[in-house]
Amino acid sequence: MATLVFLLTLIAIIVFSIQIFIKLFKHKSIKNSLRLLIIIMAAYSLLWIFFYFKSAEIIVPLGTDICFDDWCATITKVENMKALGDEKPKGQFIILHIRMANHARGIAQKPSEPRIHIVDGRRHSFSFSEKGQKALEKLIGKQLPLDEKLELGQSLETQLVFDIPSDVKSAKGLIEEGPFITKLLLQDNKEVFKLDY
Repeated sequence: MATLVFLLTLIAIIVFSIQIFIKLFKHKSIKNSLRLLIIIMAAYSLLWIFFYFKSAEIIVPLGTDICFDDWCATITKVENMKALGDEKPKGQFIILHIRMANHARGIAQKPSEPRIHIVDGRRHSFSFSEKGQKALEKLIGKQLPLDEKLELGQSLETQLVFDIPSDVKSAKGLIEEGPFITKLLLQDNKEVFKLDY
């Protein structure tokens, strides 16, 4: 539903923008078209803000699949490491063990821009640490990327390293998928993992 509302709004914005451009080219008044365009954009913005503040985080247990169509991922284990070999964290190293699965009925799956963040109680979001990841891979070997292609029914595991501030004692894991434009969709409740480390 959120995607449909976004697409209809986007089509309306494109149509009115083209109409305004044509009227400008023909030296006609754009007042009515511009007013409708502003109303549509303002209405969608207000709707987006409403859904953003209305949406809630639902805590799910580790091992619960979060699915985007037929591609699913979950966090299965959390580790807190003081160091990875010779590499010391700026704050603390948190390693997330991730399982990815293809639940499709007939085709291989490759997710579109999957990402995992650690979010603290103040809504600060942390992406994985490249230095920490390299240090982990020196110890245990190359880890699979999140966007690894999965064959039908296949399930693969990987690990991601995060370097988060040492004063963050309670955090949540958030799995997302899709290009940046998905941030413009009306927000829905998000399933997150409580990370105990």
